[in-house]
Amino acid sequence: MVAKVTPYLCNDILSLTARDYDMALGKKTGGRQKGTPNKENPLKGYIRSHSMAYFEPRQRMNEKTGEEFMASDFELDMAALAADDRVAAELKLLKFHMPEMKAIDMDMTVSEVGKTIEDRLTELAGEDDE
Repeated sequence: MVAKVTPYLCNDILSLTARDYDMALGKKTGGRQKGTPNKENPLKGYIRSHSMAYFEPRQRMNEKTGEEFMASDFELDMAALAADDRVAAELKLLKFHMPEMKAIDMDMTVSEVGKTIEDRLTELAGEDDE
């Protein structure tokens, strides 16, 4: 399908192709096909598998009592920390899950104290009191 295109942007554009016109309309003219997955990155895969293994619960044995229990490396590391260090670590991890709240400054002063709503509407409508 070839679209008839007339150069309307400026006089120095003499050769505007149908592809350029399609691109201007937001149509896809090249690149990957829709739905094509991203290329696998080996380093990214290694980091992901290492991270998943760190949080994966596994069968463990208590060295003192000989009892078996399920725990991940993360849980063992957190249990080994002091209470204040554990709270600090949890707060650092929360930054990855929760958006950071920021303060917003707002000016709420009213400059036209003596005007009523009717006066403001009249002023906006451009009508004069006569």
